[in-house]
Amino acid sequence: MATVPRSRLLATLEAAIKSAANPIEAQCLRAERAALLARQGQLERARGAIDELNAQLAWQPNNHMLRAWIALAEGLHGYYSVIGRDAQETIELAYSLAQNAGPAAARLRATAAAWLANLAFANCDTPRMAALTREALDGAAPEHHGARARATLVAGYAYHFGGNAEVAQRWYEASRRHAIAEGDEAHLSALMHNQAWMRASLARMALLFEGEKRDPSSVVQALMGAESIGHYDAGIGTASLGSLVPILRAQVLTAQGRWAEALALFDANFDAAMSEGLKRIAACLLADRAWCELNLGHADKARALAGAAEQALAEPGDIDDRAIALARLAQVREGLGETGLAAQHQAESLRLYGAHREQQQRIVSTLDEVLAGLDPATL
Repeated sequence: MATVPRSRLLATLEAAIKSAANPIEAQCLRAERAALLARQGQLERARGAIDELNAQLAWQPNNHMLRAWIALAEGLHGYYSVIGRDAQETIELAYSLAQNAGPAAARLRATAAAWLANLAFANCDTPRMAALTREALDGAAPEHHGARARATLVAGYAYHFGGNAEVAQRWYEASRRHAIAEGDEAHLSALMHNQAWMRASLARMALLFEGEKRDPSSVVQALMGAESIGHYDAGIGTASLGSLVPILRAQVLTAQGRWAEALALFDANFDAAMSEGLKRIAACLLADRAWCELNLGHADKARALAGAAEQALAEPGDIDDRAIALARLAQVREGLGETGLAAQHQAESLRLYGAHREQQQRIVSTLDEVLAGLDPATL
């Protein structure tokens, strides 16, 4: 069996556990190690450690610091088991407990705030995302690399989503710098994932809504990013959420017109993607699959997949994902000769694209205001 490459941060935590000044400090460090194991995708090991710590906590009901670290570990275990919003409650608990635990909890408080900022972005709560990012950066000491790495990643991803790639890159660089200082390979993987997904999303959006004005190299760069994630994750042993990279590659291959390659990846990974928390983009994925089938001459399969994508649009989803799905469905329905339905989808996709552009402007203006005075180069 292949061995998981050694993580520098994991080694640091294990050394700190051995040299801890007292049993409570050691238990808190074990909870922090469990959170790292979850982020690495070692979910069974993380779960076992969390269960053991919870059993010990039953004998120490007033140990709020340990309870907070365990709550953070449980939240991250949930987040990396199924990407979504299930982690919210336990990370909120960690944040609340840390706020009431005094100066000794400053690092935990900043770390929990950064993760809540991450979840606020996913929940489209821009004001809270920006406020928590600022709180994490103001509250984290210079040596609190984990909190700063996560908070700067959130800022970078949000600026990138807002269409300001140049500013985003400065925040990404700060995130990378802190992750390297921490020896946190799992965070470097997350950084690469986030950048690659955003590049791919922006490239696909430009392809569908800007046509010949788009940069033709952007799709190629997105594919290179998707490939590099897989190679890096294989190198460090990241095991969680295994459908993300192949699904990203399938979307980029669709944008490149490599229909058969894309379809093979969709077919092999779609069910896993749904179980790992990507249901919110099901309509996008089904529409892309329909487009691939249509271009391969399989009209009946394309029609069935388009119908499934339209059903998936009845579920909640982000504006940009809905815009992309509808623009792709307009192409599919047009190709099937269903011009009336195609026109409806196209009109709705353009309306949502306009709303998305307004959302981008709001995100950037909010970040500019809340993060004013912070220079990512010196954080």
